[in-house]
Amino acid sequence: MRRWTRARLIEPSTAGYLYIGASSGSWALPAALPSARRRILLALLHATAEVLRLEEGIERADVFRAVLRPPGSGRSRASQSDSAVCGAAPGPALSFPPNAVLDAVLLVQTRDPATAAAQLRTAQVASLRARLEACGACTLVFAGSNVRRIADVEHERAGIFLFNYFSAEDTEENLYAWQYTAGWFQQQTGLDNSTVLRPIGPAGGYSLINHCRWDHLRDVLPALIFRPSFRRFVLRTFAEHRTAAHPVLYRLDR
Repeated sequence: MRRWTRARLIEPSTAGYLYIGASSGSWALPAALPSARRRILLALLHATAEVLRLEEGIERADVFRAVLRPPGSGRSRASQSDSAVCGAAPGPALSFPPNAVLDAVLLVQTRDPATAAAQLRTAQVASLRARLEACGACTLVFAGSNVRRIADVEHERAGIFLFNYFSAEDTEENLYAWQYTAGWFQQQTGLDNSTVLRPIGPAGGYSLINHCRWDHLRDVLPALIFRPSFRRFVLRTFAEHRTAAHPVLYRLDR
């Protein structure tokens, strides 16, 4: 089996991140079908993003709409921590339904991780989460820092964006597997950006979330479907390092 080189990295960003994701429910197909509930969730996220952009310490706030679950998902997580709730008021944690996808996402970049953690505790975020869950949505909310970076992810232009939700027994094993598999993506898809987020505190059982961007779906999807090395190397590397990937592709929601 060919051994791929590690991804070429720069120093991690000192920014902080606030992630707010919601699932409108189960998907019957890999591609997103029209959903009235998703439109409502996105509208709630946009309303909060507009307010957050005016606050001190907030550098940007972007809303993403899921379009596709690509090949490469690992095993399902058995349960969620107290940071992920499905269609219920805050209380005991519940598991995501098997086909549920975090299909409406607000990603907020702050000046530092402490600012993101502080936002997590605000009444505004608590209210948004309650309104999302009142619509019957599963939610995932956490603050995080950047621990690995190929380059910043550009949010000014349209494109196809990945949030890859990793669950691993050991975060260092997860990071090791990511850096080699990211090298595969650099060589096979021309990937030139990526920020890996490490949650601060509970994050629904996720150890890391990788975020990156391509110009077009055709830049990445054919490699996942037609290149044998995707399964032979990428998926095998994750399995060897006890890491499961849960990738979802998105577009900016304007």
